[in-house]
Amino acid sequence: MIFLDSSFIIALSVVNDENHEKARRIMKKIARGKFGQAYISDYVFNEVVTVILVKTKNVKKAANVGELLLKSVRIVYTDKSLFDKTWRNFVAQKGTMFSFTDCNITSVMENTGIKYLATFDKEFMKIPWIIVVKD
Repeated sequence: MIFLDSSFIIALSVVNDENHEKARRIMKKIARGKFGQAYISDYVFNEVVTVILVKTKNVKKAANVGELLLKSVRIVYTDKSLFDKTWRNFVAQKGTMFSFTDCNITSVMENTGIKYLATFDKEFMKIPWIIVVKD
């Protein structure tokens, strides 16, 4: 299993993103099944379609990426229990500067046992049990 962070999905989706080619190489490994099923959370979905809309000024592009995600990855929806865990992780963080969405990612990964993460956010490298996938 592998979790896809917003930074990865955005880089993959936006051709002029500085990490686009790296994201394409990583995606080839994911598509071949190297890491198993791909996951995102509803928070990541929200962040991805919003950022793509802002970056591209193209609602159709953002909607197309959203539709692709809905068809190709498993989405973990945040219920009260996951929200509370995310909040506890956010408040308790030391040595990191994670957004609430990033804390949601670590909470989902903990709950599901996912160790692999496709991301370009270097903060995740500070968490010893997360394996950040390289190109």
